[in-house]
Amino acid sequence: MNLIGKMLDNRYEILEKIGNGGMATVYKAKCHVLNRFVAIKILKDEFTTDTDFIKRFNSEAQAAASLTHPNIVSIFDVGNEDNLYYIVMELIQGKTLKEIITEDGILSWKWSVNIAIQIASALEVAHKNNIIHRDIKPHNIIITEDGIAKVTDFGIAKAVSNSTITAFGTTIGSVHYFSPEHAKGGFTDAKSDLYSLGIVLYEMLTARVPFDADTPVSVALKQVQEEPVEPIEYNEQIPTSVNSIILKAMQKDPNCRYQNATEMLEDLSRSLKEPDGDFVEIRKSSGNSPTQKIPTIYDMDFDKKEERKAKKADTNQEEKPKGKIGAFFAKHKMLKVLVILLVAIALFFRSNVRNIGVILQTRRNSNSESC
Repeated sequence: MNLIGKMLDNRYEILEKIGNGGMATVYKAKCHVLNRFVAIKILKDEFTTDTDFIKRFNSEAQAAASLTHPNIVSIFDVGNEDNLYYIVMELIQGKTLKEIITEDGILSWKWSVNIAIQIASALEVAHKNNIIHRDIKPHNIIITEDGIAKVTDFGIAKAVSNSTITAFGTTIGSVHYFSPEHAKGGFTDAKSDLYSLGIVLYEMLTARVPFDADTPVSVALKQVQEEPVEPIEYNEQIPTSVNSIILKAMQKDPNCRYQNATEMLEDLSRSLKEPDGDFVEIRKSSGNSPTQKIPTIYDMDFDKKEERKAKKADTNQEEKPKGKIGAFFAKHKMLKVLVILLVAIALFFRSNVRNIGVILQTRRNSNSESC
């Protein structure tokens, strides 16, 4: 459908096509009300038949429109006309990060870290407003002519239903940046966005994605099952701190990643000052990897007991009694012996009283029978 020259909502005049994505086509347009140029993202025809998708699309776009940040592409309007569903956005002059990587190859580590800081800053604001991107990738990051990173399509990925993905393959191009839980169709949150940001930084510094294969399904399996080759092995110029930041962001277990964008921002900023510093703490999961045994409650209890035993052997100290009663008897050992004796005597007398009662009852029964 040729939309050039069409007027939407008697306000936006479509001038030219400037981009094409999996879900929508992007046009440059002029807003005749405010007399400015804007970008309009119009959904492709195949998505307009999915009513559930349209509802989510509108609600998510409206939520994203509330975000105001220098590293987020502003959303001005959301609407539909003649079965054309569209989002009106800030028009950015620049290139996508994917285009820059394709043209220039490996990027300098300082420039890459600065871009990652800007993306993380955008994510920090979005996550605090309970908006998860779910599709962070170089294609959705525009670098302006001044070197400013702008993240677009906030929250739009959430609108894509499983049926839409199956029918139209919407996110096939994004699977290289999916978190393991996203690839498995599980719950995604802020930590999923940080995993994707780790992959984006990986690609900037190596000019390759960590997991690749012939089919999207194979890539998704690698996201879930395989550990990435450390980026420093492809690019020796990467500082050790930056290498560690990437690996921490890309941990399979969400609990072992950065727990929020603020944490990742702090390490990224520190890496510019201490590129070879050993300040990134990486916790490895013992139970989330498919090739490892998942510990049961019994196993964890046993491990804790073994840890306590090791500490006792190393320190040569007696294990401290637990609880107030244990502590009391530890200080009054003679009283503890006395209590044990009293309990034993009580049990002895109780047993004898029962025996005497049984004998007396037997005698009464025999007397009554003789009568």
